[in-house]
Amino acid sequence: MIKWLYNHYALTALVSLYYMALVGYGTYQVFSEPSAITAATATAYATIMALPPASIGLIKWRLEKDNVQGHSEKD
Repeated sequence: MIKWLYNHYALTALVSLYYMALVGYGTYQVFSEPSAITAATATAYATIMALPPASIGLIKWRLEKDNVQGHSEKD
């Protein structure tokens, strides 16, 4: 699965973009009506907030792979 994801650069970018859109939508839903925030809502929002680090990790992994592969081809 990881090799397939690595071979499809556009999909890696799309997954990261989807994560960011999901975080934006979740933030809008939570703070559009603050009086309706329950413990379950706060827990779900905290879970969604784990997506930005996951997205950053995915992007860094992808760029690291490109840099390592680029150096080995030049040498």
